[in-house]
Amino acid sequence: MNARTWLVLVACLFGCAVGAFGSGGFTGSWFAEISLSPQQTMPFSAFESTLDVGLQLDFLTVSSISDFIFDGWLWQEFDLEMALGPVSFVGEILFETQTGTFLYAQGVLALEFLPVRFSLYGAMVGATESEPVNYGYVFDVYAEMFGGLMTMESATFLGADLSDITFTATGVQTDSTLITKTFTTDPTIDALPIVFCGQELTFSAQAFGCAQLTGVTTFGKSGFESEEVELAFVNLFNSPFTITLDIEYTLQTKTRTFTPSLDSHYGCVSLYTNLVQSGSSVITGLELYGISFEISIGGATLRSITNFDTTTYVITTPEYGSIVEPLTEAIDEGHIYYPQAYWEVVSLAVDVPPVGCGFSFFVDTFFSTSTGLLFDWGRSTMGVTLALGSTVSASSSITIDTTGFTEWTLGVEVSW
Repeated sequence: MNARTWLVLVACLFGCAVGAFGSGGFTGSWFAEISLSPQQTMPFSAFESTLDVGLQLDFLTVSSISDFIFDGWLWQEFDLEMALGPVSFVGEILFETQTGTFLYAQGVLALEFLPVRFSLYGAMVGATESEPVNYGYVFDVYAEMFGGLMTMESATFLGADLSDITFTATGVQTDSTLITKTFTTDPTIDALPIVFCGQELTFSAQAFGCAQLTGVTTFGKSGFESEEVELAFVNLFNSPFTITLDIEYTLQTKTRTFTPSLDSHYGCVSLYTNLVQSGSSVITGLELYGISFEISIGGATLRSITNFDTTTYVITTPEYGSIVEPLTEAIDEGHIYYPQAYWEVVSLAVDVPPVGCGFSFFVDTFFSTSTGLLFDWGRSTMGVTLALGSTVSASSSITIDTTGFTEWTLGVEVSW
């Protein structure tokens, strides 16, 4: 099925929805941002834009999401959301626009009778030069008991699982977050025809306000694969001390891991620490590798984040928590972080919301281990956002580093 056929089907669905349920309300948003780098030969260094247009009816929402970057039209996604009593459905279709290729489709049908929810996940990927069309399903049962203190979940994998699948645009020259698209259901874990390929049972319970028990049992095509049990005592004896015991059983082995840690968040101050161990059960010291401080006065917030070991740890961007974490963990989890040489980030944000509109200002200053300038200054980014009511906002920011004025960014966002 080619892209033109898919487009006709989507258009028919849209038209049938409008005809069947009457007129509704159009909703959507548009965001665009352009960056100029005066020191480069190509002054227009980056561009990204997302147009989200939808039609919302009584219990049905149909939307179109288009992503654009400097290279042109990047992704086209169509979404469908429906909720009618205990029944709900969410569908997504993704196309690669440059070749008109169908990439992915996902649908989630859910039936909820509290405290139990039954879900059927279905997904399909389009054919590529090396792989044919593939699809699969996941049947999931989730239940909460005792006000959420105990949960149980059973996921049956039929040619697919819920480990996420990511599509990354190739041949584009940008570091924009738009170049990747991630969805929940991965139908590429097994080849057709669809057969049972796994089962995952998860049990979680909380007790006494400090104990957390989690058990995960995994089965494969040939039977039992593993059993993982984690028992964590959080803030033991009303202290910041946490003990975690992990036990994993497989057909051939058994492993046990004992992990003590400190929860070191004290109001406006957070300490990033590791307990140094000798062997598996002897604590020999405490490693302090980072500290952050945050205070808010009126509409202004001041934050300082310091990394004491830039060879092993990094400072993540605000989208990933603005925390100090191990470099290996940031890479494994796909977190975006500032250049490793930056050992401190000081941020000031001011928000002034008058009636009908408002503005906010921010300045982020980075200090590096390699500049040798006053206070090890490495870079500053300053920006302002002006809101015109609740539906229109415009923003602008500039970046100055040790080489001079490096970037000017202009952005606008509209919603309706």
